[in-house]
Amino acid sequence: MAGARARLGEYVFSLTRGGTTLKLALVVTLICLTAATQAQEEHAFTDHGVGAAVAESRGFVATQGAQGKPLLIALSLDQSPRGWILLIDPDTGEAEQFYYPEGVPNSAPFASLVSENGRFYTFAGKVLLEFDPVAREWLFDGVPPQAGSCVTGSAMCDGPGGRIFAGMHPNCRLVSYDPGTQQLREHGQLDEAEHYVSYLVADDAGWLYAGIGTARQNVVALNPATGERVQIPAEDQRGHGTGYVFLGTDGKAYARVGETWWRCYAGEAEEIPADQVPGRQMTGAFGWGARTATLADGRTATLNLPERYIDVGPPGGETTRIEFDYQSGGASITSLAEGPDGAIYASSCHPMHLVRYDAAADVLTDLGAVPKVGGGNFCAMASAGDCLYAASYSGGYVWRYDPAAPWQPSAEEAPNPLALAQYKADLCRPRACVADPTERWVVSGGFAGYGLCGGGLAIHDRDTGETGLLTHEQLIPYHSTITMRFLPDGNLVGGTSIHTPGGGHPQAEEGALYVLDWATRDVAYQTVPVPGAPEVVSIEVGPDGLVYGVASGTQLFVLDPVTREIVHREDLSAYGGPTRQTFVLGPDGMIYGAFSSAVVRITPGSFEHEKLADPPTGISHGAVIHDGRLYYARGSHLWSYDLGIE
Repeated sequence: MAGARARLGEYVFSLTRGGTTLKLALVVTLICLTAATQAQEEHAFTDHGVGAAVAESRGFVATQGAQGKPLLIALSLDQSPRGWILLIDPDTGEAEQFYYPEGVPNSAPFASLVSENGRFYTFAGKVLLEFDPVAREWLFDGVPPQAGSCVTGSAMCDGPGGRIFAGMHPNCRLVSYDPGTQQLREHGQLDEAEHYVSYLVADDAGWLYAGIGTARQNVVALNPATGERVQIPAEDQRGHGTGYVFLGTDGKAYARVGETWWRCYAGEAEEIPADQVPGRQMTGAFGWGARTATLADGRTATLNLPERYIDVGPPGGETTRIEFDYQSGGASITSLAEGPDGAIYASSCHPMHLVRYDAAADVLTDLGAVPKVGGGNFCAMASAGDCLYAASYSGGYVWRYDPAAPWQPSAEEAPNPLALAQYKADLCRPRACVADPTERWVVSGGFAGYGLCGGGLAIHDRDTGETGLLTHEQLIPYHSTITMRFLPDGNLVGGTSIHTPGGGHPQAEEGALYVLDWATRDVAYQTVPVPGAPEVVSIEVGPDGLVYGVASGTQLFVLDPVTREIVHREDLSAYGGPTRQTFVLGPDGMIYGAFSSAVVRITPGSFEHEKLADPPTGISHGAVIHDGRLYYARGSHLWSYDLGIE
């Protein structure tokens, strides 16, 4: 349709040279036809609604409101147009949502602080927010100079001069905020190679101490007044992981890397035995995973934000469940698959819920959470036999779900879904899950764990029930497989990424395409399909046996796996960016693409491509074809588009 509009526009131009009357008539006709075409396109799209209308807890803390009234602050993450915090009365359950100030993006908070000055601070992505729980209003929002993307762990603290300090991810820069002047400052980079500042404390001598990782542990001291920086561990003491630091009950900082402890004060560090480490002094900082808060009267409150309740009571005593409510834009949908029962399944993340859409009945059902997955997600799913299989973040689990059995993920006996295996280091962030044509084998691939480089493949044998692992060293060293398909000859073709989203250090420069000999489990062939592209994002095998793929920058490539030649390359960036999974083979033999800004059809053999429609709200995750409709996700909503095919 888009192509037809372009051709009509050219035709009108050629006929308008003769007179204004004819020109006006044809222009009006063009406008009417264009409007009609757009209306048809929009009618072909269906918004099936929010899959999981819940928000994830991003931290929980007790503080005091006006007249010292006990108050609970719950941070959240969902797909609402603006982010929000929730103020909850622990006695009545009365809750009030406070949306972020106008113009502040809805970004995930990771680290927060109840300051000594009584105010509450958090980072919504890279934006610092200041909230007064007594006045119940936002006081400030702003972005520090040379800011990173967010603040992680519990890397916020009160520091010298009454300022609030934080360590930024991924550039490891120290920043500060002065509540009196509302000025933000930058104090330099704490580590030139690492990405995560997970801990931050200050001593009363004006020095700050940061625990850093995740590839190589580090602890760094910095004097914000002078800029002097001191690395505590020697280079040969730094192993894989994150350095740890806390404020002791004696007012000094205590740091650990590996099995070595230091007592730190005024920028100097003294190595000490573990039995000399004192208790921890609370600083008011807490991370996004905090779910329990202690009230001033000693009671504890435990939060379940997705289920909308808190349990309040004395430590170790009987608790009272208090329910509350909030408005949510829903959790983001990150993966889709057609189930063995013909339904469309979608997984949300932050928090993880599994959603089922029955197209025949037009019923969208939130099945609920899998507690072991928590805030992660089923990153990729595939059907085999009578079950749905999935791989999850961040535990690296491989799962089996039987739609015909009761949904009981927490059951001690016969849980459903069932965790089959776990590969946390090798499959922390899965990205692809496929079944072979015989449906005996289910293969999951993705990124490695935090601080590591190179992900593996988990291979589940449905006949024996066993699951095994191929490491990145057995495939392509330091690459992670993020898209897969089986070839007509039974071999596996995979596309890789060289990125390390968990803070590791990349060791390669270009994403690869490889063929895995399924009989020997050896890589028979590998190539760089698009020079310079760090990722092969999505692949599909056409009815002609060719492999159609899209790499970083929305670069189309086509591989002939028989001749082992790249037979075509083309820039498709006009359609927007690629999504997971971009390409999917239709029952008509065409390859369909769910790009961020367009639904596209590619004709195998000729490589011709055509934009079919512009999605009304864009596409964030794709794609499954069922009964002639292309299903995809936009944020928390499940959408579909009528392809007009059987």
